[in-house]
Amino acid sequence: MIVLLQFIYCKKTEPQKVLNSNNKEISIQNISQKNITDTIHGYFNNDNIIDYIEINTKPSEEKELSIYLGSYQNQFKKIKSITITNDDFSEVENPIENFFVSNGKVGEIIIGSSCCGNFKTTETYNYKYLNNNWFLYKTLVSTVDDDFIPIINLNLNDLSESINGEKSANNKLVYSKEIEDSKSQNLNLFNEKLNLFKKNYLNKTIKNINGIDLDSITELLYFFPLQENNLNNYNDLAFYNMYTKDGSIGSIFLLKEIVNKFPDRIVSYINLGDAYWEFDNQQKAREAYQKYIDLMKIQNKDLNKIPKRVYERSK
Repeated sequence: MIVLLQFIYCKKTEPQKVLNSNNKEISIQNISQKNITDTIHGYFNNDNIIDYIEINTKPSEEKELSIYLGSYQNQFKKIKSITITNDDFSEVENPIENFFVSNGKVGEIIIGSSCCGNFKTTETYNYKYLNNNWFLYKTLVSTVDDDFIPIINLNLNDLSESINGEKSANNKLVYSKEIEDSKSQNLNLFNEKLNLFKKNYLNKTIKNINGIDLDSITELLYFFPLQENNLNNYNDLAFYNMYTKDGSIGSIFLLKEIVNKFPDRIVSYINLGDAYWEFDNQQKAREAYQKYIDLMKIQNKDLNKIPKRVYERSK
């Protein structure tokens, strides 16, 4: 979630900043020819003991990552060093200048870069811990659209490439199991969230619960692509999600996917208009409402069923 949402609300470009060992912000623009060391803490292997990654910024166009794993004796052992350069990224401008490391789920390391301005592109690589190493599991490229909602391209990788670029052919069975487990987990998440949202919507308590985030929606669409037999459920998920305390962004993203693939689906446009309205983007809301009205007319639907709010908000 941190990886995807860090740029959505960006309205202006600011100097790139990092945290030093005293947790004070340092502007990169004010530093020249000095090494900057940043430390990221997380659970990077599977033993639930805190670990850390030390990031050293050299004067040249590269970063050196040193991975330290913790022990029950509160000691840390350096087990791997890797060098990241601009060539490790393909979609982001000046990637090393805009580089970051994040702690994802337990046993994961996320390496990425995000640039620039209002409509940032973010490129991330998720590595999963297996057999005393980290292997590439997921790549993701997000570009913020003109409505400040990202367009996301997700790919799952086969765990054959390690974090230091070495190739391995020994993880195929593990990869197959990971895919099946992820597919099952995503299906369970879909059903659980939809049932939870429906219940809280009826009880008028839906504003008190968390929505489904962009990462989760992206994975759902990867494992269960939009098609006729799941379209109603996806539309319902987007509808209920927009009324949770943080769900309007995810709902807009999902509804845009729906209308892009099914451009004549009337109900999705009114839902999209409502979601934009919740997101306080009245211009995009008006466009969606007007498209809804136009389709109602084109498809000879009963215009008396158009809600009053649609006319009021589309003016």
